[in-house]
Amino acid sequence: MQSQFEKILEHSKNTQSIIAIFQDASNTDFWAGYIVDYNDEFFILQHITKYGKKDGLIIEPFYKIRRIDKDEYCKCLQYVFKNHQELDKEESLNLSIAKDDNWVYNALQQINGETDYIVRISVGNDSRFAGFVTEVTEIDFKLKCIGHDGQDEGNLYFLTEDVNSFRINDLEARRRLMLYNFRQSVDFYIED
Repeated sequence: MQSQFEKILEHSKNTQSIIAIFQDASNTDFWAGYIVDYNDEFFILQHITKYGKKDGLIIEPFYKIRRIDKDEYCKCLQYVFKNHQELDKEESLNLSIAKDDNWVYNALQQINGETDYIVRISVGNDSRFAGFVTEVTEIDFKLKCIGHDGQDEGNLYFLTEDVNSFRINDLEARRRLMLYNFRQSVDFYIED
């Protein structure tokens, strides 16, 4: 009789479906990818980065496996893996920087209402938030936050004077936008 682990490994091998293999009790250290091959003692995993790129093979003994996940993270990574070429396409943006002290307000006005790209904003002591700027005044602004895996995390409000820097449409932002759009589609809710 085949164990659940073996069924999951076999399915991953046959379909290149992404799984997460945890090897520590703290549940913080894991590998994500698909199974290339396995035997009674070892497995070979094609490691996939969070940007959907192949990142070498991992060969490890079975005794290191504490848990195998096939969760939302795996579903999102599967989508990024399938569409990773899209992340390499960076659209050109035409932004300008104000020549006065109000450069943050000027930048916020230029990106206000934009949903074709995500902005990452550094606020205060290097806290970073990502999403869509949806309302701007000279004093404050509203950011519809988008999480690491494209989750809608609601609205946050910031003072413009607390902004340190912007990162707009970088690789991480393009990944978040890709997953945000995927989560908004019907395809996200189709079971594998």
